[in-house]
Amino acid sequence: MQDATGVPRPVHRVRAARVAVGMLFFVNALALTTVLPRLPQIKADLGLTNTALGLALAAAPVGSLVAVPMTGRLIARFGSAAVAAVAGTALGLGLPLLALAPSGIALAATYLALGAADGVMDAAMNAHGLRVQQQYGRSLINGMHGLWSVGAAAGAATGTAAAAFGVPLGLHLGVVGLLTLGGAAAAAVGRLPGPDPADLTAHSAGGPMAGRSEGVGAGQRARGVRTAMRALLWVGVLSVLAGIGEDVAGTWSTVYLADGRGAAPGIAGLGYTCFAAAMVLSRFAADRVTDRLGVVAVARAGGLLAMLGYALVLVSPTVGLAVAGFAVIGLGVAPAFPALFHAAGHWPGVRSGDGVTVVSWVARMGFLVTPPLVGLVADTAGIAAGLVLGGAAVGTYGMLAGRLRPGARR
Repeated sequence: MQDATGVPRPVHRVRAARVAVGMLFFVNALALTTVLPRLPQIKADLGLTNTALGLALAAAPVGSLVAVPMTGRLIARFGSAAVAAVAGTALGLGLPLLALAPSGIALAATYLALGAADGVMDAAMNAHGLRVQQQYGRSLINGMHGLWSVGAAAGAATGTAAAAFGVPLGLHLGVVGLLTLGGAAAAAVGRLPGPDPADLTAHSAGGPMAGRSEGVGAGQRARGVRTAMRALLWVGVLSVLAGIGEDVAGTWSTVYLADGRGAAPGIAGLGYTCFAAAMVLSRFAADRVTDRLGVVAVARAGGLLAMLGYALVLVSPTVGLAVAGFAVIGLGVAPAFPALFHAAGHWPGVRSGDGVTVVSWVARMGFLVTPPLVGLVADTAGIAAGLVLGGAAVGTYGMLAGRLRPGARR
């Protein structure tokens, strides 16, 4: 195993870094989802209306959108692992504060800070995950996102159990906060040493970063970076399409099965359950497929498979087949964001941290606007029309997946 400059790295060091990054993905999801089953209690304790609670929750994505743009510079200065560890520490320290918030305004302020910490942590841990992947010389990023999905399930289960047994909210969130701090500490100890490479393509000849060579002026280097960043915006567009396809199935599956297909509450919940389980399985299997077929082929096949899943949901004559359709959607969309972060982190002419930051920011903007957009479509033309929007998005993502390859024609 070698670093970006060709210097051998001890095998145990790289393996330790892989474990450390995997823990970051796991505890990030654990912290974000464990509080969701406790929201009814928080709402009741503070005497909030649904609107007030919704406004407080909306502060989290606002915090992310504000904080994420600075992540690239932080990574360039301090390193992706250090930034992820500090952001993870902030997330772990801030989580118990949700139980101490005395009002809706204080709750919103806490969510604003947690959203900022999550946004920075997300971009930085993906950047370091790509660096670890480079050391291995094979795809690992899908499995890391698979650990995030496992952490999300563990967080939701932990929160549900804590609510069922009446565990005090402060104790529950304090314990999970400590686990998050442990993951951040592991990242600080197990990280790969040294600065992050400016470009994970190892300064390929002819790319804009080749401007470091003699005879290339600062103006030409700047133009090269601007050109590369404009091209990378296409990856951002693809992240919005992938986010729509994932969010529609995850958010609206239960509503569609209950209201659109008349499924009983226990059956309607199976749509999301199968969707989430399929995503986990797909992500743990996608790395080997990516090594064999390449990122673009996996992204294209995944998008088209997810579109077929949406079609199965919409045309299936039975609820059981519709549930199976949501599972197919999960299989298809699971490799999307790992592929997007891979492309962003390896884009010639763009620092790895900057590329990941751009895609993370654009994707979060998409996740912010997608739920109200789908809700508007559903209210206007029916919930099935909202699912058509999701299918169209992932289908378009699949057809445009070739733009994940640097140098693709515009």
